[in-house]
Amino acid sequence: MGEGDANTEEKAAPKGSGAGGGMGKLVPPLLLVNTLLLAAVLAMLFLKLPAKHGGGGQGGGAEGGGEKAAGGEKASADPHAKADGKGTHPGPTLRLPDFVVHLRDADSERYARVSFEMEVQDEKAKETLTVNMPKIRDVFLSYLSDRSAEELRGSDAIARVKGTLTKKLSEVVPGAPVRSLYVTDLIVQ
Repeated sequence: MGEGDANTEEKAAPKGSGAGGGMGKLVPPLLLVNTLLLAAVLAMLFLKLPAKHGGGGQGGGAEGGGEKAAGGEKASADPHAKADGKGTHPGPTLRLPDFVVHLRDADSERYARVSFEMEVQDEKAKETLTVNMPKIRDVFLSYLSDRSAEELRGSDAIARVKGTLTKKLSEVVPGAPVRSLYVTDLIVQ
């Protein structure tokens, strides 16, 4: 009889904890705290990165100045790659602040946190995107909040999201072509 009583208590505990709804009230504040912590870490990283990259890339003054400092042989190969519009070396990247959105799921309250990083052609494009960040965030938030959890699940879904957002980026900021859009973090709760 001791085992039967223990099984009854184990079965009752999960039902009671899920039915209470305490976890549902805890999720939004936890998402907010998590987002703030990530933003603080990213801010620390970004404050250090310009000092490292700013000396080599801006010292030359011309477009190819930073690449010549990297190595003489590679500098002669890069102009051909730039003429095609896509180089073999990655371009400058711009990390966007995390997006936390309430998903459009009729049957449950679902949230998603998505992080993106954009690869651009040059520093000028990166500056253009930085200046237009409010427009970019608006477009991304509008698009992501219209998705359901199912529309964010799987590699095909992520590829569709990236393709659509890249197209929307070119409409919002036509002067700053984005080479690639990377999803660096995706959590659906």
